[in-house]
Amino acid sequence: MLKAAPFQAFFVLLFFLQPAHGQGLPKIRAAYTSIAIQMDPIYIMKEMNLPRKQGLDVELLYIPVSSRAIQSALAGEIQFLTSAGVANVNANMAGGDFVGLTATLNTFIFKIVSKPEIKEIKELKGRKVGISRLGGVSDAAIRFALDRWGLVPDKDVAIIQIGGELEELLALQNKAVDAAVLSEPVATVALRTGSSLLFDLSTLGVPYSMHGFGTRKSFIRDNRDIAIRFMRAYLEGIYLFKTNKELALNVLKKYTRLDDVSVMQAAYDEYSQKYIPAVPHPSPEGIQTILDQLAKTRPQVRKFTPNDLIDPTILKQIEESGFVKRLYGQ
Repeated sequence: MLKAAPFQAFFVLLFFLQPAHGQGLPKIRAAYTSIAIQMDPIYIMKEMNLPRKQGLDVELLYIPVSSRAIQSALAGEIQFLTSAGVANVNANMAGGDFVGLTATLNTFIFKIVSKPEIKEIKELKGRKVGISRLGGVSDAAIRFALDRWGLVPDKDVAIIQIGGELEELLALQNKAVDAAVLSEPVATVALRTGSSLLFDLSTLGVPYSMHGFGTRKSFIRDNRDIAIRFMRAYLEGIYLFKTNKELALNVLKKYTRLDDVSVMQAAYDEYSQKYIPAVPHPSPEGIQTILDQLAKTRPQVRKFTPNDLIDPTILKQIEESGFVKRLYGQ
């Protein structure tokens, strides 16, 4: 008759040989580059640890400048990052191999918020407009708009780098700038504290790849399965953002450090229903707008086509697998 002790010893040994929670999963680092409502699906990814459901051990980091995040990616320190299409173009002009996997926002969503005494766009002439970073998407947005309005950036209107949107708000309140390029929910905070809405850039209706996740071509080539799993987690973050308002606002409140949820209510409805699609496929049209704008001062960007700067196959493969339909119960 077999004795129980050897079997007990075997199972105890087996227990201790099991990997600890999270051990053995591929470790990935990803960066988000601003604090804004369009980042909420990423914050939800982080709070709910959605990548672990896809078999990934992911560290999501805040790196507040796209150019810094790109340098970290080039150094192999991070594998995925949020950036506008313009940041990818700039990096690839310097020899990088970045591609956009999504166009989560594919139009300008900034608002130009100004001192109350400024009533018309033409009154920006001779004034100072605050942006987050020179070469960033807020910089690209205001330059595009000024050009359309017949005002010359840096000549007719001074464009001042401030650092971040909260810093822009303080600069506007302290009269260090006359207007600022802001997204939600900071734009609403500015309006509630006495500034005026000069122009909503979303009304231009311009296709422009303003925000999305990207990575390097070389990473996709060597780690396509990880890229697919990571993007499945992101799509689930978008799903929860669009379908669970209470969760989305609570998470957004934590990351923006705004106590007044009402500041975010209208912005949430607009972004969840209008701007952020369930499957944010990368946009050749949105990239072409960027290339056309940059080519005015840097003709060498014409060597790129939109297809050089995006990889639509990851989201296409996920969508064709039925993953998104299952998320939404279709």
